[in-house]
Amino acid sequence: MKLRVTTAAEPDADRIAAVHMAAFGTNALLRAQFPSSNIRTKLWKCIAAKAAADIRDPNIAVLVVRDQEDRIISFAKWSLPVTLEQDHGSYTEKPWRWPEGSNFPVLDEWAAKLERAHRNVLGETPSYPGARQEALLTLFYPDLTFIGTDPQYERRGAATALIQWGLDRCCESGAPAYLESTLGAVQLYERLGFKIRHRVSIVLEGAQSYEEACCVFQPRGTMLAGQGLSDGDNE
Repeated sequence: MKLRVTTAAEPDADRIAAVHMAAFGTNALLRAQFPSSNIRTKLWKCIAAKAAADIRDPNIAVLVVRDQEDRIISFAKWSLPVTLEQDHGSYTEKPWRWPEGSNFPVLDEWAAKLERAHRNVLGETPSYPGARQEALLTLFYPDLTFIGTDPQYERRGAATALIQWGLDRCCESGAPAYLESTLGAVQLYERLGFKIRHRVSIVLEGAQSYEEACCVFQPRGTMLAGQGLSDGDNE
C-alpha cells in the first residue's frame, strides 16, 4: 500500500475524530473519563472541533497519512517549538471543551499527573546543552500529543512515518521530543529511539489500575533540564 504523509486541512477534522475513536474507543482511561456511549458520541464532536482548531494553530502540526485512495488512515498532532522571541509570554493553545457528563474528577486528576511528569522530565525552563542556538531560546519543545491509526490499517508503517516526521526536525534543531504512550504502543517508540523516563498511573473505578509511559527522544549530544527520571520512576 502506497502511503503519503500530508498536512491536515480543516475538512479532515471529522475523519481525524473517527480515526481517534476507532483507535482509542475501547481504552480503559477514555471509557472512565467518558463513561457512556452518549457521552462518547458527544466526545467525537469535541475531538473534531479541537482538531480543526489545532489545524488553524501555526504552532501545531496536524499530520495525516493517506492511502492510495486518499483515505485518511492515521493522524498525529505535533506541538511545534515556540521560541521566546515568538511567544512574548502570550501563546496559549486552545483548550479542550469536554462534553457534558464527562467524569471531570478523573480528567482533572490525570491531567495534573501528566503535567507534573512533563515538568519533572523536561524541567521548568528548557535548557538543553548541545542543542542548536535556536533551540536554546525555545520556550516550548516538540511534543507528540496525539497519534492514532485506524485499526484496519495498523502495521503498515503509517504511525512510524508520522513519528519520524517529528524526529527528523528534532535532529535538525537539537531539541528533544516528548510523549506519553499507552503500554501497548511503547515498544514502537523505543524502536525509534525514545526512552522511558517516567511512568504515570491512576486507579479507576473497580480498583482497575491504568498506566502510561512518559518517553523522551534526545538527539545525540543533548541533555535534559529536568530531573532525568529513569525507567521505573512512577507518578
